[in-house]
Amino acid sequence: MENLLEYQTLSMFGTYSIAFALRAIGSVLAIWLALRVANNIRMSNDSNVISKLLGSAFGILVMYGALYWQMAYITIRANTANGLKAMSEGGMQLTPGSEQFLANFATDAISLPIPVAIFDLVIISMILLQIWMPKKA
Repeated sequence: MENLLEYQTLSMFGTYSIAFALRAIGSVLAIWLALRVANNIRMSNDSNVISKLLGSAFGILVMYGALYWQMAYITIRANTANGLKAMSEGGMQLTPGSEQFLANFATDAISLPIPVAIFDLVIISMILLQIWMPKKA
């Protein structure tokens, strides 16, 4: 019965991971669209402050959405590992794979990994700089 609880926990995490993978694909497409919008605003001779503000708001909201789902996945992953840790501390014998998952992801402090934060900052910078940097003559 103990292995069934472990299996259910990991199965639920797997289901969440599939959903988050689909959201990641959606985020990539939205980021691509935000970069296209920024490029079109930059290349347009008719762009004004309103189009620049709306394009900036769109890019910021896209990156906020991506950040939200990144943090949601990191939180689900940590909570799953913490649940396995509680099972282990309660006397349940975990499989080696679950022990490794627990060792990698169990934490009390959830934060965005540095490479992910840098990636997000680079993308938002690319969007905003493309919109607001002056054109060269």
